[in-house]
Amino acid sequence: MPKGSSPTSQEVLAGKLEAIRSLVSDCISLTAKPERRRNQRSPAIKKDKALLPSLRFDSNARAFVKSHAKGLSGPKKFVLILAYLAKGDIHKEVSLGNIQKLWNSMTSSSLLGMEFNLSFSIRAKEDGWVDSKKRGIYTLDDSWKTIFNND
Repeated sequence: MPKGSSPTSQEVLAGKLEAIRSLVSDCISLTAKPERRRNQRSPAIKKDKALLPSLRFDSNARAFVKSHAKGLSGPKKFVLILAYLAKGDIHKEVSLGNIQKLWNSMTSSSLLGMEFNLSFSIRAKEDGWVDSKKRGIYTLDDSWKTIFNND
């Protein structure tokens, strides 16, 4: 090989190696993207189905609370009681007095496991699960069922 052709062949080799590196990088990114999408979508779908219990508002209050309140925080239990009294209807208004009355009937038998606290209603409103257009009157928000998510 003549001396003048050696840098050219090195440049050609470097160009081919760069093309190979680019192709390998493209192949890796193509295979990684669908896999990530699949992994991101499937847990969300499974999570929604697994975490949303079947809510039977026609059952009595004690059975409803016993089956759904386990593991929920105070604000989430507040939303659960409101949901029971509103029968899941986001337009139905429920008074704080009715919520507190039902809560207190559950506290004595330790179904809820804690005393009623007004801060529960405030935190439930801050988290966007309930709304209160009038003082002492609460309605469910569209997102109230997210109380069952473990986030």
